[in-house]
Amino acid sequence: MQQVTDIRNAVLGQELQLSIKEEPDAFCMYALAYEGETAVATGGISFDGESYQMKEVAVLPKFRRKKYGDFIVRLLIDKAMMSGAQMINADVLQEAVPLFETVGFTTSGELYEKDGKQWLPMQLQAGSIHKCCNCGH
Repeated sequence: MQQVTDIRNAVLGQELQLSIKEEPDAFCMYALAYEGETAVATGGISFDGESYQMKEVAVLPKFRRKKYGDFIVRLLIDKAMMSGAQMINADVLQEAVPLFETVGFTTSGELYEKDGKQWLPMQLQAGSIHKCCNCGH
C-alpha cells in the first residue's frame, strides 16, 4: 500500500492540491500499474453495499500519455464487473473527462467545484464499455 500512498500523495495531494485522506481508504480496492520496477499509476474502486465508486485515479507526471490511466480504469472496471456491478460511478476531475469518456463513462450530473477544481459526476453502465482504448490496436 505504500506505493499507492506515494502516488496518491504526489499527484492528488501535492500536484493537484486536493484534500485527501493521508492513508488510502481501507474499504477500497486499489490497483497499481508499473513501468519496469517503478509503480507509475494507481486508482481505486469501492462498493458500499449499493453502488460502485471509482476514485483516486492518478498517474505520475512523467508517465502520462502512455495509457497507464486507461489501463487502471479498465482494470478496476473489470474487477467491479466480475463482482457483479451493473453500474460504476465516478466524480471525475474535468481534465480527466476525456479518459473516462474513452472507456464509456457518460455524464450523470452537473459540473461542480471542490478543492478549487471542477468535477463532473459520471457513470458507466455494464453494457456501455468501449473495448478499444483508441490506441491504434
